[in-house]
Amino acid sequence: MEEYKKIAPHLDHDGILEAFEAVFKMSLTYMSQNLDRNTPLVKFKTPDELRADIDLKIGNEGVGFKTILAELQKSLDYSVRTGHVRFYNQLWAGTDKAAVIGEWLTAVMNSSMYTYEVSPVFTLMEMDILKKLRGLIGWQEGDGVFAPGGAHCNLLGMLAARNITIPTIKKSGMTQNQSIVCFTSSHSHYTVTRCCSVMGFGTDSCLEIPVDLPSGKINVKELDRQMTEALSQGKIIFCVCITAGTTVLGAYDDIDAVGDVCLKHKVWLHVDACWGGHCLLSEKHKHLMNGAHKADSIAWTATKCLGLPQQCAVLLLKKPGVLYSCNAMHEDYLFHQHDEKDFDLGDRTLNCGRRVDAFKLWTSWKVYGDKGFAERVDHAFDQAQYCVQQIKKKAGVFEMVMDNKPESLNVCFFFIPPSARSLPAGEERSEKMSKATTVVRRRMQLEGKVLTNYSNLDGVHGHFWRHITCNPGATESDMDFVLSEIERLGADL
Repeated sequence: MEEYKKIAPHLDHDGILEAFEAVFKMSLTYMSQNLDRNTPLVKFKTPDELRADIDLKIGNEGVGFKTILAELQKSLDYSVRTGHVRFYNQLWAGTDKAAVIGEWLTAVMNSSMYTYEVSPVFTLMEMDILKKLRGLIGWQEGDGVFAPGGAHCNLLGMLAARNITIPTIKKSGMTQNQSIVCFTSSHSHYTVTRCCSVMGFGTDSCLEIPVDLPSGKINVKELDRQMTEALSQGKIIFCVCITAGTTVLGAYDDIDAVGDVCLKHKVWLHVDACWGGHCLLSEKHKHLMNGAHKADSIAWTATKCLGLPQQCAVLLLKKPGVLYSCNAMHEDYLFHQHDEKDFDLGDRTLNCGRRVDAFKLWTSWKVYGDKGFAERVDHAFDQAQYCVQQIKKKAGVFEMVMDNKPESLNVCFFFIPPSARSLPAGEERSEKMSKATTVVRRRMQLEGKVLTNYSNLDGVHGHFWRHITCNPGATESDMDFVLSEIERLGADL
């Protein structure tokens, strides 16, 4: 503490230094415990129990720095440890220590990304990262911006598509005689449909193309057929949205083939690579996005497979200037005419103030390098394939949802409870497997040793396990533990 008093004498009052020291120790302890498999992943409490244990009320008089520490510790204790090595519940997991350092400093500096004069370092940092990411796609020039989440990036990409396709719409809006549609796959993320609603086209304007099973990829021939039909009916197709890494199966749509179809019909191609874009960081797996250079815009989030703190998402575009023409409002009180005006990024986005998200990605990438990121991605893919192998070794206890080998980090499978193992394939067996999924998952949540998730899918009867292997700290023994826990928790079913 004496050392802190020397370096920060102006903060040595009201318990501020003590609070910072305590929180720093809390943070280090918390991150260290996340690597201890004996640490509970979650201490589950009901909403009523949480309200009774944590003082959430804010009073007229402040409690001060010293008193708040106990409540901060409780917040850590009762939150789900998403950085825990046995957290596989979402499409993101783990804790990137280098990125956490960048995040801490981001909060301390509290900057905003609209103008160069406010954020000179971070502006150059963001521009350089976007250029590097475009290079991975194969674009020599282009545009891009960091935005608060993958859904926001999809919206920005679709807005760009709308404005390029219908140049008058920014100023004049839609006319009554315009029939505007977009095409996407039946397995695309729900935000694509929501974007159509937000833009005023309505959810009915989002036309879904079926996927081929078991691959889960969009049916390219059917897409071509329906696009041809829509255009013959006088409809305006403002965008085709496909997915690189679907939410449930982890499927990569054929960007190369869809790119050719969009080129044929002169339609904007947006790729939602929020989940699967990490493959571009790996020489072994970048082929999953072959043809990415044919896209007009691509959304990607670094918070997912790489484990960076929320949020850290980017939209990348092939052509420069598109975002500016789409979103700029030219307000002089903020965007002045000065020598560095070409470095003002704010008019590219829907935001005014915008958080600095590039810094944590830059910090992590600088620390680990291309090689470190590639190793992290390859490790995640290896864990997925190991998990599949173990599931197939336990045929009769587990079975894959789809017969094909998963091409991503989504391992979808059924647990066959003892009461269903002698039953023939059919509705009764499927019902028992679906029920076992939800019952075992709830037991897993309450015990707090491990957490993975479940889902459902059109054409598949009932709920099944959707296990995600992007946790950078996970090992093969952890994959074995997940399966053994499911088997143990469902032994009486």
